[in-house]
Amino acid sequence: MFVSLFAVCAGLFFAGLCVADGRNAGVPLALLNGKADAFLYSRVWLDPDKRADVADVAAHPERFAPPGGQGDQVINAGYDDAVVWVRVPVQVAADAPRDWLLEVGYPTLDRVTLYRREASGQWHAVESGDLVPRSRRPFEHHNLVFPLVLEPGVGEVMFLRVESQGNLTIPLTFWQLKDLLAADRSRYAWQALYFGALLALLSYNLMLFLAIRDPLYLTYSLMVLGMGNGLLTMKGFGSLLLWGDALSLDNAAFPLSLALCGLSGALFTRRFLDSRHRAPLLDRVVLFLTVLFALETLTGYWLPYALLARLVSATGLCFSVVAVVLALQSLVRGQRSARLFLAGWLLLLVGVGVTALRNFGWLPTNVLTSNIMQIGSALEMLLLSLALADRINSLRQEKDLAHADAVRAERKLIDTLRDWGVSLEREVVRQTHELREANLRLAASEAIERRGREEQTHFIAMIAHDIRTPLAIIKAAVQSLQDMDASPPPPEHQKRYDRIQRALQRLNALLEIALMQDRTNVDDWRMEMAEIQLDVLTSELLQLLSPADEARMSCRLADGLPALRGDPRMLRVMLLNIVENALKYSPRDSEARLEIETGAHSGEAGVVIRVSDRGPGITPGQEERIFQKYYRSPDVVGQPGLGIGLFLARFICRRHGGSLHVVSRPGEIGACLEAWLPLEKGVGA
Repeated sequence: MFVSLFAVCAGLFFAGLCVADGRNAGVPLALLNGKADAFLYSRVWLDPDKRADVADVAAHPERFAPPGGQGDQVINAGYDDAVVWVRVPVQVAADAPRDWLLEVGYPTLDRVTLYRREASGQWHAVESGDLVPRSRRPFEHHNLVFPLVLEPGVGEVMFLRVESQGNLTIPLTFWQLKDLLAADRSRYAWQALYFGALLALLSYNLMLFLAIRDPLYLTYSLMVLGMGNGLLTMKGFGSLLLWGDALSLDNAAFPLSLALCGLSGALFTRRFLDSRHRAPLLDRVVLFLTVLFALETLTGYWLPYALLARLVSATGLCFSVVAVVLALQSLVRGQRSARLFLAGWLLLLVGVGVTALRNFGWLPTNVLTSNIMQIGSALEMLLLSLALADRINSLRQEKDLAHADAVRAERKLIDTLRDWGVSLEREVVRQTHELREANLRLAASEAIERRGREEQTHFIAMIAHDIRTPLAIIKAAVQSLQDMDASPPPPEHQKRYDRIQRALQRLNALLEIALMQDRTNVDDWRMEMAEIQLDVLTSELLQLLSPADEARMSCRLADGLPALRGDPRMLRVMLLNIVENALKYSPRDSEARLEIETGAHSGEAGVVIRVSDRGPGITPGQEERIFQKYYRSPDVVGQPGLGIGLFLARFICRRHGGSLHVVSRPGEIGACLEAWLPLEKGVGA
């Protein structure tokens, strides 16, 4: 289309230079002698049924009436679906030339047929219009022109049949060829000036868009393109200079181009005036009209021409009014660039309004109303271009002010950062000194605590070693008493012997735990491996518990458990620690559960020992911390212990190549510890 506008401008300018010089404007209808104006003698009849032929029309001249109210040279039936018949009585003066041209100066009419009666009495028809291929038109011109040969001094009656889906404006003018060429010279000069101005504006703003990539300039360029192409079609230059016999394109180009112009203008207005933030209510109206324009642009090629033309005219008129109101509101709120925008849209509003009223037949068709659209659009495009330039200047000024503010803010920030840096450096020095002192105090406290734990552990181990001798004496004395008693001893005596033996076994297990606590930092323990029957190990475990705790234990051993190879003494301590942990944190009236079954881990066969309780459970996030040495949860304050039982249990489990961890039990209360031990002994870390 850019090349098309350039070609039109060049063609119009060249045609304006090449036409011959004329004497005067066209001669109105009726008496053709170069002087008289007798257009009012023509008559008009509207045929709503579109069935009448020329013979029937000629036979009923009483149907015709003056076109009144539409000026001296133009018939305007507005948007009417009827066929317009024009009865044109013509008489050429005796001294007038024979060759004439009848111009219908509205090239967007679909079909215009001129009927003349021949000497034989038959009617001869010549057809033109934008639905007639240009190659079949009787005269090459941007308007619809019919060559005539009229006999001087002889009168005749011609008939024009006009049919169009768009506006039915019918300007009629008789010309001599040289007078038409002279008139075309001024017309082409004006059109070349108009389309040249549009081409310049289009080129300038398109280059601005390519340079700065602001969509505002692209929408403006599309608006100029749509307006230029629409008026190019309306004036008949599109088919004359560009697309020739492409009838469908020629017929739809005018409303589609104006719909594209309206769509681009709506997008331009929203962005230029920032209506989404400055006027949200009006912005919704503009957005609605934008959607209408978009639908008209996308579907217009398939819509009936009459419907599309009416929709585009009505939507364009509404949008022009809304754009003026929006510009007024923006101007009142202090947007400087809205002044030129408002002036431009006011001029276009006048042009669109007058053209729409003329199209509907509410205003007469004359030189002013026929060209007001071009005049208003040219001035509007120029003012909008100036508004864009003013916007650039405003943005540049705002940018300069913002840059100055940024420089001042940057300097202030640098000064502030410098002051903060000095203060921060001082604070860092002070905090570093305090942190160093705190670390020294913490290290001293940890050393004291570590020595206390070591002394406590060594003390317990020493006591355990010292207690072993009395325990051996007690055990020997009990054995002597049992040997000295009758065989078998009385039930009362045997019951007491069993209680003493059980107490000695438990005390011996506690001593083993105390001695192991002293050796948890030794990496290389000597392990005395043996075959262990898990049911025997479980029975020994229950014997080490007090009668009350033994009653609270529920044991379930799977059938056919294999023998486990390991250190019996260490595994007894591990199992005792896990079970006593469960009993200690369970309510007195609840039970703990011990389950033993076979299970594989990473493809290796082994035994799973699972101990669960009904206590408060383990706080989320502490599942691994409970196995740390000396760690005691804040939730178990008041319970006895040193925080080493589970640590020792995991240590023993890993020494046997196994693992010990907490098992999650969603929806259940209490905790569950699960140990896995391989059937074949493996030495862990």
